[in-house]
Amino acid sequence: MKQFVFFILIVSSQAIPRRVSKTYRNDYTYNRKSDAFYKLHIEATDQQKASRVCQEEGAVLMIPTSHIDIVQFHEMYKQFPDLDNYVWVGDDKAQHESAEEQAIIVYDEEETTRYSPPWIRDCNVVTRHGDVEKYTCTNSLPFICKVDANQAPYDDACGVYGFGYEYVSNIGSCYKIPRLAYSWNQAYAECRSQGAHLVVLNSKAEHDAVLQIMKKTRLLPDSYMPYYYIAGYRAAVSTDGSPRVFKTIFNQTIAEAGYSKWADTEPNNVGGNENCGSLFEGDGNLNDQECAKRYGFICEKEKNS
Repeated sequence: MKQFVFFILIVSSQAIPRRVSKTYRNDYTYNRKSDAFYKLHIEATDQQKASRVCQEEGAVLMIPTSHIDIVQFHEMYKQFPDLDNYVWVGDDKAQHESAEEQAIIVYDEEETTRYSPPWIRDCNVVTRHGDVEKYTCTNSLPFICKVDANQAPYDDACGVYGFGYEYVSNIGSCYKIPRLAYSWNQAYAECRSQGAHLVVLNSKAEHDAVLQIMKKTRLLPDSYMPYYYIAGYRAAVSTDGSPRVFKTIFNQTIAEAGYSKWADTEPNNVGGNENCGSLFEGDGNLNDQECAKRYGFICEKEKNS
């Protein structure tokens, strides 16, 4: 009797297929049917920057090639009923109707033509109803990124879901400066989504290594001030006039972290709201800046963590 029951349990467990879920960045959603990861960006931007953000995340603008893609998009977008009716997607090379009314120039009573200036392009959007249409590329819209699971980048050496990290052996950390300009909160989230964190300097040797990485990096044209890079420091807003205390993202004071040298005349708290930290590309030292303004940023991942 025991043998018979044991046999039934084995058959039952083998009859149930395993539901395998794969892992990528913590801000991407896995769809088992398409074997791909998706991320909906609700912040609006033009099509060119949307494409650049997806690429920086190891993905591309989603090209809706199947019903599964449309269903996945709908499941994500219906959570935001107040957003625009259109979302940037990738170019499927097919002809689509325009989502915008075209300007009409009348030459005579017999003839009309639709006019579009040569510098204006149309790019693909998907509507809430799942229709693919055309929209002027310079408009600002939300967008959706996609990467197939077998193409999702993972850096085994550094242990991050991303690419372009540089390992510095005498420090034991990997570093990357993404080609994006973000606010402090956005930069913090972006590094974490890859399995890394905003850079924190723990020694003069690390300062020297990060300074060299900054100096060889091309400046970001869309950064508020391209000579500064967001780092993992922040001060609580003072409400009683007491001095600000900058701490790292690990809740250490700067002195406890191991490197506490500020750039000349810093921290100066210009405007009374520079409560986030950055590194100055000129000397690699600390600077205070406004948290909401967009700068380049540096992600760090300790190799053995």
